[in-house]
Amino acid sequence: MTRILVIDDERDVRDSVAKILQRAGFDVRIADGGAAGLEAYRSEGADIVITDIIMPELHGVDVIAALRKECGSVRIIAISGGGNFGPSGYQPGAITTDAYLAAASKAGADAVLTKPFERSELLDLVRSLVSN
Repeated sequence: MTRILVIDDERDVRDSVAKILQRAGFDVRIADGGAAGLEAYRSEGADIVITDIIMPELHGVDVIAALRKECGSVRIIAISGGGNFGPSGYQPGAITTDAYLAAASKAGADAVLTKPFERSELLDLVRSLVSN
């Protein structure tokens, strides 16, 4: 059975992604943030890691780089919505979601998804990585 580790500092996102994957038959573990995610990967391993990019303490790009250095064969999906800027938090010149995801790809992510994404997008992407 394919083992998937979901790393995200937002509980709702993390739990929703895990539930979708579990219902599809995957063995899913979760981690609250980058440092916890690396620790979980090192102790339990995973076939696929899904990591958020914007997290406190250890960003997803750093997680991806560490995973690539330690285990080049793990499949990695980067997810990001570009941060939680509501209308009052909009900042001209802020880094865009595309820029975050491009940095994730450069660090070694196999695929990227922009939040919010559809259940089918997530499952199609995970299944494509499992079959490769």
